[in-house]
Amino acid sequence: MELIFISVAGITALLFTLLLFSLFGAAPGDDARARMEQYLVESEMVARQYAPPEEEEGRKKEGGSEEGEDDWVKETRGDNNGIKKLLGNVGFVLTPKGMAVRMADKLAKAGIPLKANEFVAIIFLATILPGIFGLLFLKSTTMAVIFAVVGYMTPNLWVSIKKSSRATAFSEQIQDALIMIANGLKAGYSLLQAMEMVAREAPEPMCIELRRVLKENSLGMNLEDALRALNSRVESEDWDLVTTVVLIQRQVGGNLAEILDKIGATIRQRQKIKGDIQTKTAQAKVSGLIVGLLPVALAFMIYLTNPAFIMRFFTFKMGWYRGWFLLIAGLIWEAIGLVIIMKIIDIEV
Repeated sequence: MELIFISVAGITALLFTLLLFSLFGAAPGDDARARMEQYLVESEMVARQYAPPEEEEGRKKEGGSEEGEDDWVKETRGDNNGIKKLLGNVGFVLTPKGMAVRMADKLAKAGIPLKANEFVAIIFLATILPGIFGLLFLKSTTMAVIFAVVGYMTPNLWVSIKKSSRATAFSEQIQDALIMIANGLKAGYSLLQAMEMVAREAPEPMCIELRRVLKENSLGMNLEDALRALNSRVESEDWDLVTTVVLIQRQVGGNLAEILDKIGATIRQRQKIKGDIQTKTAQAKVSGLIVGLLPVALAFMIYLTNPAFIMRFFTFKMGWYRGWFLLIAGLIWEAIGLVIIMKIIDIEV
């Protein structure tokens, strides 16, 4: 109990110190934001030229911030409300520089408008607070550890899900975007003008990513570098092909509209083949899922009819051996079997 009390007291003192630091200290990057304010204003003024006239009139009537403005542009302004300031200061203390770079890249790929230090602070609080709840209210070290592990994994799982769904949505919009760009080029537009048209008409996340490319280009970044950065964010094989073709065409020349039409046809054929593969492997996927869940369901049914039999896994002891060793080994082999089944039916096109 003394160890638990000391741990809770230390964590509470740390949280209180960080709270005072966030309330009375300056938010991380305030000095840099003050020096760069004029550049941010100029960048937003340049970015407005890519907005349709009707949107521009609506913004002028509102007299406030730009409607439809990208989250990454809003983030550079620095929101100084209490929660953001608290998260920023807590994360500033806890986040190493190398980890901040990797985390920022991960958040950008997921399309989440948070700074790296803010996300680290969320992970820290999601880990500590459930652990404290388990110690103080449930008075169980085991439950505290379980709650802390679940709290640590939840934000990362959320980012992974957002990243996967965003990448899928972007890949589904590539074909339509290529058709619009190719039609714009045939109508006499330049590549940037065609991309601007797609940025106005396409749904998210395609419009957001293309707007970012246009803004980066307007701020002085080469179009080639902006397209490479976009390719690293979306991590799409189809868009990697588009980026490669555009970069080659800008160096050696050629009919870009015709090339994009051919790429669109290639992507359509790949998607058709992928759909056929998913249809033919659906039965194997369901079979693997049933085989994986069958032991769990069987153990649950046995527990309902004969709880003492299942509890032997947790109560059996013989020297160093424990009954739950067998349970863990079974779960490990179940996971290995599921991975093998999914690898067999995962056919790349």
